[in-house]
Amino acid sequence: MTDEKKEIVVSNDVPLSAIEVKAQVNRIQQVMQAVMKKDQHYGVITGCGNKPTLLKSGAEKLAMTFKLRPVINNISDITISDMGNGHRDYNVYCHILNCNSEELATGIGSCSTMESKYRYRNASDYEVTDEKIPADAKERKAEYRKQGFGMKNVDGKWHWVKYLTTEKTENPDIADVYNTVLKMAKKRAFIDGILSATAASDIFTQDIEDMANVPRQSASAPTQKAKPSTPRPVAKDTEKITGINKRFLEAKAGKKTCGIEIDGAYYNCNISLTDIMETMKNSVGQNVEITVSPSEFRGTIYKYITSIIVTSDIDAELV
Repeated sequence: MTDEKKEIVVSNDVPLSAIEVKAQVNRIQQVMQAVMKKDQHYGVITGCGNKPTLLKSGAEKLAMTFKLRPVINNISDITISDMGNGHRDYNVYCHILNCNSEELATGIGSCSTMESKYRYRNASDYEVTDEKIPADAKERKAEYRKQGFGMKNVDGKWHWVKYLTTEKTENPDIADVYNTVLKMAKKRAFIDGILSATAASDIFTQDIEDMANVPRQSASAPTQKAKPSTPRPVAKDTEKITGINKRFLEAKAGKKTCGIEIDGAYYNCNISLTDIMETMKNSVGQNVEITVSPSEFRGTIYKYITSIIVTSDIDAELV
């Protein structure tokens, strides 16, 4: 096995092989685990499933990883529509080019001053309370706002205030948000293009306004307890294990599990995780890095594979 890493070259007229496609998926997973941080480069939105949401900073990391260059022509790629009463709608096309200036994908994004976050302003009738600003005020901003509370800068100092009215008024200075709305449209187009160019839509969803004013899945946010059924990996006490995958363990009759053997130790994986299963099945004889999480089922602790990265092969490096 060689330690020399080989870059996979993508040609326009030659279809990608299964190894090349797998290499790209592995590369994204590596960057996600080693470089990206939750709630900074990606996040999970409560009520929107378990698939991570790709944020602008995360899209920039993928662009740097795959040497992609976003191009937006200020004349031909940006359309501004007058919606009356000073309101505007921006439509943006973002072209994603590789290092050879070949276009791989085109992202589309739009944003309008008619969106409620730009169109309206909350009424400013409030009173300053004696309470301290909660530690989770930013994460649960929308939730607190519905309860009539929030942070406000009064005379240069931040206070926890109680709003006396929840009425919304039209933004009298709508032109102040023109630049913000344009940048939002460009950001949406950029993320859309990166997801298409890297074929990462199965890993990430489109960013949801950088999760602004949207409750995130965190320890401080209220969550509903799931009904116990089959064992699921838990987030704590995870560990990374590196070694050679000796063999793939097919699902046994009556058991919905499969796994791999690394240096004599066996690790299971939920059979529903088809992508991980397929990677395990094709990684026999290769050097792999797995992340395992313990889960208790009927008094027994099992270690389940939650992710796997193929780090090397006898014939080619999957990077």
